[in-house]
Amino acid sequence: MLKKYFSPIAFFIFLILVDQLSKYLIRLQGGFYICNSGISFGIQLPTFIFWVLWITIIGILIYFIFKNPLNTFTFCLLLILAGALANSIDRIFFGCIIDFIDLKIWPVFNFADIFISIGAILIIIKTFRK
Repeated sequence: MLKKYFSPIAFFIFLILVDQLSKYLIRLQGGFYICNSGISFGIQLPTFIFWVLWITIIGILIYFIFKNPLNTFTFCLLLILAGALANSIDRIFFGCIIDFIDLKIWPVFNFADIFISIGAILIIIKTFRK
C-alpha cells in the first residue's frame, strides 16, 4: 500500500529542495547563518578523509536503498541520504555547510541535519523494537 501513494524519488527530491530552498532564502534575506566547514558538531577532518568517508557512506546508503523493497527501513535511508546529499551540495558550492537553525541549547543546524537525525533515530528505534 505504501508504494501506491508514495514515490521514493519524489520524496527524496522534495527533501533536498526543502533544505536547499530554506538555505537560499536565509542567505537571500540576510538572515542568521553560519558556514560550518566541519562535520557534525563542527568536528574538523582533513578534506581528503572527509570526502572518502562521505562518498563511502553515500554509496552504502544507495546500495541498501536499491537492495531493499520499499519499507520503513528504506524510508529511513532515504531521509539520511537526502540530508547527506543536501549538505554535500552546500559543501561543493560553498565549501561549507550552511547551518541556520539556532535553538541556543544545541549546535546550529539545518533541515538536512534534521532529516539525517530522524532517519537515524527511526532506524535505532526499529532495531531495538525487534
